[in-house]
Amino acid sequence: MKRTLLAVLAHPDDESFGPGGTLARYAAEGTAVHIAIATDGVAGSVVEAYKDKREQLAAVREKELEAAVAVLGGTLHNLGYRDSGYINDPANNHPQAFIQADETEAVGKVVRLIRELQPQVILTHDETGGYFHPDHIMCCKITTAAFHAAGDATQYPDIGPAPFQPKRLFYTTMPNRWVKIMILLMRLRGKDPTRWGRNGDIDMTRVGADPSQITTTIDYRDYWDVKLAASAQHTSQGGGTSFSRMMPGWLQKQLFGRDSFIRAYPLLRNGRREKDLFESAG
Repeated sequence: MKRTLLAVLAHPDDESFGPGGTLARYAAEGTAVHIAIATDGVAGSVVEAYKDKREQLAAVREKELEAAVAVLGGTLHNLGYRDSGYINDPANNHPQAFIQADETEAVGKVVRLIRELQPQVILTHDETGGYFHPDHIMCCKITTAAFHAAGDATQYPDIGPAPFQPKRLFYTTMPNRWVKIMILLMRLRGKDPTRWGRNGDIDMTRVGADPSQITTTIDYRDYWDVKLAASAQHTSQGGGTSFSRMMPGWLQKQLFGRDSFIRAYPLLRNGRREKDLFESAG
């Protein structure tokens, strides 16, 4: 059976800065990797060189996303919503913002993708959105609902093709032990970890999951350079270089060349750890 993976993520760059190494590895190993991005990224932060291109940012980020997904070896799908911005951003209230979307309609879009693509495995953000981004949290909410609805013939009966139930649902996450190391490095460099990010609005001390929650770890060190190349396509976002200057590349690869996930369905019992998203998934 052909292995198919669908990642449903919030913004252009989430596919590369997030589980890009995992997506690259599975694509290279022959899995059909599909990447659905919910928003246009128009409310995201930008580097200095793009500050005068705000009016064209949606188009810029679309091209960056297309290039990044091609590097990863995936197939791109767009859900067509507007970036909602971070917590308390005025963009939260835009009528076309993702977090203002009709949830039934948004879930239906993901249901359609699942029924058309028939993926065994679904990836999305966790319930906290990683760093409490409203769009990430919304993405988790609608994808989780779609995961369970797609195989139910009584739900979304007008959305074809036939019902299909994926076997596994995973949430992306980061072990907080690495976050603690990042916080230490930031403090050594005189940076405030509670004011991280280009806009200084992310509290890194609230980011990451306890290692006991992590069920699945994917080693992508052999595809480290692919992840970097995909991330580099997002030039308006700095190409993923914000943390890379803190330590040598070879050390980053050894320390961070693994992605962590929480298997949301079916639950993994007895504290067992997996090294394959498709383990026993057909």
